[in-house]
Amino acid sequence: MLYLIVFLSGAVLMSLEMVGSRILAPTFGSSIYIWGALIVVVMAALTLGYYWGGRLADKYPSFLMMGTILAGAGFWVGLLPFWNASVSYYCAGLGPRTGSLVAATAFFFIPSVLMATTSPFAIKLASKSLTTIGNTAGHMSAVSSAGSIVGTLLTSFFLIPAMGVRNIVLTLGFILLGLALLIVVNFVRNSGQSKALAAFDKKLRGFLTFMIIIGLLLLVILAIFLPRRSSHFYKQSQILYERDSLYHHILVADIGMIRHLHFDNSYQSAMYLDAPLEMVFNYTSYLHLGAVVQPQPERVLFIGLGGGSAPKKFLHDYPSLKRIDVVEIDPDVVKVAYRYFGLPEDPKLQVSVRDGRLFIAEKAREIAAGLAEPYDMVIIDAYSESTIPYHLTTVEFLEDARRVLTPNGVVVSNIVGALAGSQSRLLASMTRTFRTVFPQVYLFPVDYWAGTDRALRNIILIASMNPDYWEAQDWQNRAAIYQGQGLIKENVAGYTRDLVRRSAMLEMIKKNKAPLLSDDYAPVDTLQHPLL
Repeated sequence: MLYLIVFLSGAVLMSLEMVGSRILAPTFGSSIYIWGALIVVVMAALTLGYYWGGRLADKYPSFLMMGTILAGAGFWVGLLPFWNASVSYYCAGLGPRTGSLVAATAFFFIPSVLMATTSPFAIKLASKSLTTIGNTAGHMSAVSSAGSIVGTLLTSFFLIPAMGVRNIVLTLGFILLGLALLIVVNFVRNSGQSKALAAFDKKLRGFLTFMIIIGLLLLVILAIFLPRRSSHFYKQSQILYERDSLYHHILVADIGMIRHLHFDNSYQSAMYLDAPLEMVFNYTSYLHLGAVVQPQPERVLFIGLGGGSAPKKFLHDYPSLKRIDVVEIDPDVVKVAYRYFGLPEDPKLQVSVRDGRLFIAEKAREIAAGLAEPYDMVIIDAYSESTIPYHLTTVEFLEDARRVLTPNGVVVSNIVGALAGSQSRLLASMTRTFRTVFPQVYLFPVDYWAGTDRALRNIILIASMNPDYWEAQDWQNRAAIYQGQGLIKENVAGYTRDLVRRSAMLEMIKKNKAPLLSDDYAPVDTLQHPLL
């Protein structure tokens, strides 16, 4: 039985750590800070749990004491889904670093400490003599590690998309309470105990039994009758779809005549129900600036799908298009785009469930071998304020993106950043990286007005293969001509007035001492949320 307890305790602990990222993601996103907070909290808890468990095991070497500790952990874990959202909401004001660390400590420190005590207890109870204690400790550590492997694998590969976070956490609570109940049922008093210890065991057994029964009943009642609060921003009746996929916590909700798509803590897409082709978020209209560089595109590649607003609009606005390829890493996002956001089933529109970088690298090889045609335009819309896939920001990735373009091709990238201040560091680094690969780079801040340089906003970066630099007037003239000819339907002529001067762009890069982003060094999370 000891081996079963140690195995399942290890599995539950690692499962809780893996699902912990999804508990924190709806509030804090999926940055490296989330994993840093989780690992720090769990490792600190293990340190304290091993130390405290060893001392307690020497003082009270009893199965019932270990069962009481497991029941306490099960009680805490099982109740977690019913209060974590409110705590996360209030911790959000502390920022992505401090907030995620405080929330992770509140949620996972105590149960992790309690579960960590099982290993020294198991070693103490299983040891028969000092001559074999090393062998016993080795066996217990191996069994615990095996449980950790199973818990990590099952949770990350299968349980999160199959069961959802709430059901997983509830199940972990029931498992721990079930282990405590197994200890009570199978308890046999150790021989040679003093009467005082026997009396203590008797009281402890009664207390533990009562605790387990109350815990199980409470969890069952709460799970059945307490409605899940999915969001602080929506009523349950407004939510059409909610799911934990392998990559995101996905939520679709209607407010009035607007349908929203959320990934974790970020607005990802939106659609007017009565005007599906009208853009809710202005930055998606700015993506059409790429058509000023490459009018009448025939082949366009989108990296990142979301609700599919931009690909759907491009398909409608540009009759010249022969093919639109969209790459989306999350298959559940693709299903949501078709089901809830009207992504059309059109032979010109091909959606691939792949990682964007792998797709582009493969296309670059095919184009070089003459097996595929290059793209007129590549649109990168895979970044958000809290989630930045660093491998889609590096010079190596951009070199592959350049190789898939026609000689007059263009890359259009949506970046969340600021033109000045501490939040401009990521934009400065990405601009420098693009300038290393492409002849000309332009920045167009979305909804810009004087005095808002430090405001965090969507900024559209245009990377052109054309060696000639275009001033703002050149952009305005070309945009006005193409709009007048009906080649571009969005008001891109108005957007061109906000072009960042080249001198200002270079000054931003210099002032931030912007590092070149590479596969070896791409600290995008730190650049987006600087320490100072």
